[in-house]
Amino acid sequence: MVGHVLVSPEIVLAASAELDLLAERLALAAGLAGPATHVLPSGAEEVSLLAASHFNKAAGTHDSSIAQAILELHHAAATLRSQLSTHIGEDVARAATISAIQV
Repeated sequence: MVGHVLVSPEIVLAASAELDLLAERLALAAGLAGPATHVLPSGAEEVSLLAASHFNKAAGTHDSSIAQAILELHHAAATLRSQLSTHIGEDVARAATISAIQV
């Protein structure tokens, strides 16, 4: 048996707004901390150059992961809004059908 699902548009819109805000906070934090994660070699010898290279490689991986996370948060928020719009449209169409039958 199919269960009933109660969808509150206000709550879904609030959730999508929270996801967008989270993405913006993450982008701000990444922008502020990003330059600090990239380092300059402490000297000109091979060990300092290699160590800095490894740290910068890890920082680059972190930067791309953060960028992907921000994109996915915005995408999830947009998907929620799109699904809500579809749900409301289908709900209005069903209500019109029910009203037509009752007449």
